[in-house]
Amino acid sequence: RKESSAASDVYKRQAFTRAWLAECRRVLKPEGSIWVIGSYHNVFRLGSAIQDLGFWVLNDIIWRKSNPMPNFKGTRFTNAHETLIWAAKSRDQKRYTFNYDALKAFNEDTQMRSDWTFALCTGEERIKDADGKKAHPTQKPEALLHRVLLSATRPGDVILDPFFGTGTTGAAAKRLGRHYIGIERDETCLLYTS
Repeated sequence: RKESSAASDVYKRQAFTRAWLAECRRVLKPEGSIWVIGSYHNVFRLGSAIQDLGFWVLNDIIWRKSNPMPNFKGTRFTNAHETLIWAAKSRDQKRYTFNYDALKAFNEDTQMRSDWTFALCTGEERIKDADGKKAHPTQKPEALLHRVLLSATRPGDVILDPFFGTGTTGAAAKRLGRHYIGIERDETCLLYTS
């Protein structure tokens, strides 16, 4: 019974992943692109679903965490990175936004690489609830979202984040002159967005 329950859970997660990605693809503009992020727990499922749905992977980016949480049990490697997948709507897509020059200028006039180092959210950036605990367990650093949006969007573009959390994507979009739509099922997270 445990095996069939576990298999059922995997099937539900896969179906959910495909469903939300299909909806993102449906509303994506013809010259738009999608970014997804995951750890070793889900990035392979994401990558498979993206390709199965007809997206075309443009790059994968490694976010190297400069201050990763240690593996306190000492049973595995410290998880010190997450993977971002950047994809176009299809292989046939001729145009998409890539702000090469802005990224190069942002990177001391050197071509931007596919490995980015940013710290996890800590201190003032980490949004906490009334009890002083993390308001959202996977809050991303604004600098990471800033670079993503700088790379693949233009001022005035509309950004959709279907897992809005505490609103980091919205904050980065606003600072860059982009519009955003955030979707979040956890109502408590919405208390922290602006």
